[in-house]
Amino acid sequence: MFEIMKRKDIIRQIIIVLAGAVLTTACSSSDNEEVTQPAKRTVLVYMAAENSLSSYAQQDINEMIDGVKSISKWDNLIVFVDRASTREKPFIIRLRDDKNAPADTIRKYEQDFVSSDPERMKEVLSWMMSNYPADDYGLVMWGHANGWIIMNDSVAVRRAIVQDDGVDTSNKQYFMNIPTLRTTLQSLPHPLKFIFADCCNVQNIEVAYELKDVTQYLIASPAPIPDKGAPYKTVIPDLFNHSDVQMYSQTCDDYYDLLESEDGHLPISVIKTSQLPLLAQVTKEVIRNIYQSERNINTDQLIYYYTTSSSDIKERIMYDMQDFVLRHAEPSDFQKWLNIYNQVVVYKKLSKHWQWHAYNSYTLYADFGEITEERFGGVSMFIPLERYENTKLKYNTLIKQTAWYQAVGWSELGW
Repeated sequence: MFEIMKRKDIIRQIIIVLAGAVLTTACSSSDNEEVTQPAKRTVLVYMAAENSLSSYAQQDINEMIDGVKSISKWDNLIVFVDRASTREKPFIIRLRDDKNAPADTIRKYEQDFVSSDPERMKEVLSWMMSNYPADDYGLVMWGHANGWIIMNDSVAVRRAIVQDDGVDTSNKQYFMNIPTLRTTLQSLPHPLKFIFADCCNVQNIEVAYELKDVTQYLIASPAPIPDKGAPYKTVIPDLFNHSDVQMYSQTCDDYYDLLESEDGHLPISVIKTSQLPLLAQVTKEVIRNIYQSERNINTDQLIYYYTTSSSDIKERIMYDMQDFVLRHAEPSDFQKWLNIYNQVVVYKKLSKHWQWHAYNSYTLYADFGEITEERFGGVSMFIPLERYENTKLKYNTLIKQTAWYQAVGWSELGW
């Protein structure tokens, strides 16, 4: 009897094991189901295209579809899309190497909304992180931007970042300022490995300092970028390289080579955010020494990255940080500062000139003399000046809303 019972127990265990195997096979993730275990990396593309860039969105999505063919099956590329169309609501797609379903729609929104609404961005990014968990995360910011500049609701022709021209292409325009972006990203369930800003003029020291606690790396250009944006066929595989150095350097190299002509490329750089407090400290010391020496602040022919008009020199507000310190600081102060700066700006690509639209000539960003490795830092900085009291936006007042303004002590110098 004991042997019979023992034999029955063995048979029962075999049946349980076989049933479990069948159940596991039946419930395994198909190509159309969401990932149930963490990927190595999930990259989230936030495509805020309900604006003048809407016509470029599909072109970039097609490039991403080509690029995703070169990433590992253990990685996720998820894209939130909000285009300017009365017939299309925002949606989220997962791109993958599948010729039958290269862009799988994983979420559709029933109503349109403003993608620059911080609560909406938080909901979208949190949903993607929860449904496509990974060991680490990268964020691609796709759309319009103009760096650190704080925008007021009454100013409808400028933008900070994440521009949305209103629900279903209405005439209203909405923008998200960088401090708001910081608090939004801080509220996400996971931190970011990197932010790749495919937007104009994002690589300001003011922007980087604001985002220092939400991402390890900021990859961006201090200058205007091309309308068509990054070459995603090559950049997407770069962003999934799990060596940090290769990830950001290859991304920069491929974007830099997008504009290849005798007149220049796209200047681009990478900031390692963990070292930013050290840079703020040494910059504060250098700026104090410059102003205490009563040296005249001269911005003539300094490298600059932003202007609202080719004829209005007063609107030039984003000067190359390294070029400014090189010109105004004592050599010993500059060298001390540069040692720290090079720990922060871990990669950069120098260009002689740059442009963004076909209707802007290269000479718009080419009147600052010869650009050398010594001058070029690849990151811009705002310098308070009396002339900004007479500009359309009062930059000397707006800068006070940034964390960098406090960190480097502009207020202590009377600004």
